[in-house]
Amino acid sequence: MATKAGYMLGDQVLVPWGLDELVGVVVEVYGPSGSPSVLVEVPVHGASGETLEVTTVSFPAAALKPVG
Repeated sequence: MATKAGYMLGDQVLVPWGLDELVGVVVEVYGPSGSPSVLVEVPVHGASGETLEVTTVSFPAAALKPVG
């Protein structure tokens, strides 16, 4: 079932990350239906590309792009 932001929990999305974008996973959608926010899990990579940790970051739903 889609959330009020149009994303389903577990959806992969592109999130803005500095001058780049990262692929993250939607873990929660909250806030008013007119301007919802989305909590996204994103991997934090080291210099050689390995995943150092996974963190959660909140974004306005309008800042995200669906993957695929």
